[in-house]
Amino acid sequence: MDKENQALEKAKMVYETGEIIRTDILAGLDAERRSLGVPSASGDVVVDRSTDGSECRIVFASLPPEETDNLIRRELDAAVSGGYSLEWKYYGHDTPIDLPERLVAAGFEAEDEEEVLVLPLDEASLAAFGDGGEHKIRIVREERDLEDYAEVSREIGRHNVEEERRALALKLKENPDEMSIHIAYVDGEPVACGRVYFRPGGPYAELAGGRTKTTHRRRGLFTALVASRLQEARDRGRTHAFVDALPTSAPILRKQGFQFVTRTQPFVLEQPR
Repeated sequence: MDKENQALEKAKMVYETGEIIRTDILAGLDAERRSLGVPSASGDVVVDRSTDGSECRIVFASLPPEETDNLIRRELDAAVSGGYSLEWKYYGHDTPIDLPERLVAAGFEAEDEEEVLVLPLDEASLAAFGDGGEHKIRIVREERDLEDYAEVSREIGRHNVEEERRALALKLKENPDEMSIHIAYVDGEPVACGRVYFRPGGPYAELAGGRTKTTHRRRGLFTALVASRLQEARDRGRTHAFVDALPTSAPILRKQGFQFVTRTQPFVLEQPR
């Protein structure tokens, strides 16, 4: 059985909180993950490296249990010798089932678990969010506008704000059609923001980076920014939107129609600076 059929068979057996996950959605998510980077020689993992070589993410993994520890060690050794930080993005249907425990035993640090949610981009789904018309939202495409994004990030206490700003600036410069940044303003002040990603040729959009200043929460800005990005995604012909949602935002998104797909959790190895 080839890997595509194995993934589909595995998807048929996935159950979570009493919900049977649609195999086409789960297989579609895996196809998006595989497209984000370069497969290893064995094809068991897909690796996404930053342009400057300082960061590496493993975005897809389907590992034989008997070879998993050696493959983890291989990626760790490469990161240490290369001097780059390494993130292993684990999803609930990845194999082997005990991969999280193996990553922690190998020296990775587990970060917060998130829910992967999906929404079909049809008229009924978007109507649940409204049009966000009462809020001023801009789509920024110039590097100078990223300072507004960084201002929101600093106010909520995000770390590595400047590193993120530089990475986003590089993305806008090199692949401007693959990412949009939406920023909400109140009386000219940037108060909330979010990103949306578009893989070239793919059917899906990915929402990320939703943030609101502590001084402007509970005013509908989070929902308005979700609506703004969903509308852009639909206008650009995408059929579904995915989002990795923390416990703070997942209930809001579920209430608005997003459906559970699986769970995801980053495991991080930071290099000494």
